Amino acid sequence: MALRTRNDTEMMGSRNSFQTTSWALVRSVRDVKALDTLISIYWKPLYFFVRQKGNDNETAKDIVQEFLTSLLSKQTLQRADASRGRFRTFLLAALENFMKDRLKSASREKRGGGQKIVSLDFSSGERDFTLQVQAGEAPETVLNRAWARSLWENSIARLEADPSHLEALQLYLADIDYKSISAKTGLSESAAKTAVHRLRGQLRDIITHHIRQTVATEEDLEGEVAEFMNLLR
Repeated sequence: MALRTRNDTEMMGSRNSFQTTSWALVRSVRDVKALDTLISIYWKPLYFFVRQKGNDNETAKDIVQEFLTSLLSKQTLQRADASRGRFRTFLLAALENFMKDRLKSASREKRGGGQKIVSLDFSSGERDFTLQVQAGEAPETVLNRAWARSLWENSIARLEADPSHLEALQLYLADIDYKSISAKTGLSESAAKTAVHRLRGQLRDIITHHIRQTVATEEDLEGEVAEFMNLLR
C-alpha cells in the first residue's frame, strides 16, 4: 500500500510515552516471528542505502544478504549495546563498518558461507529504489525514508479487520471522502467512520509497539516517533 496522502498529524495520537526499553525486538531475534518482522522492515532500507552508495544492484544484493547473515550468525545483535541509542543508528553504523571490512578483505569466494537467512525480493527492491530514490540524495536520507515506508507498509499489512473495513481505511488514507467510501465499500457512512477510527488506532498501536522495541530510552522513543511522522509527509 502506498504512503498516506491525508495530512493526518494525529495518526500517532498521544500514546507516545512509554517506559524505558532495551531493544526488545532485537533481543528476541531468535524467535522466528520477531526475526521475520525485523528483516521485513529493515532489509529494503539497507538495500537502498547500499545502492545509493554507488553499488550496482547485484553487488548491493550480495552486501545486504551477507550483512544480515553476519549479524545473525555472529550474534552481533544479541551483543549490541542498547544503551547507545536507537537500533536504526546502530544498524547503519554496523552496515558501514561491514562494507569497509568487506573492501579490505582479500577473499570473496565464500562470503557469508553461501547462507541465505530469508528469501528477499530484491527485484521489487530494485524497482522501488528506481521509483523512490532521486539521484544525489544522501544515502542516509534514503535509508531513513525507506525505513519509514517499510514500517508503515509492514504495519498496514498486519491490520486485522473485515475486508470492507480495511478497504475503507485504504480509501481514507487516499484522501477519499466518507460518502464515496460508503458507496465503494457498502458500509454506511457511520460504519465507515467507526471502522476507520478503530483501524487508525490499531495501526498507531502496531507502529508505536514496534518503535518502542527498537529504542533504549523514552527520549529516543519520542524522537523516533516524531521522525517517523516527518518522514511520511
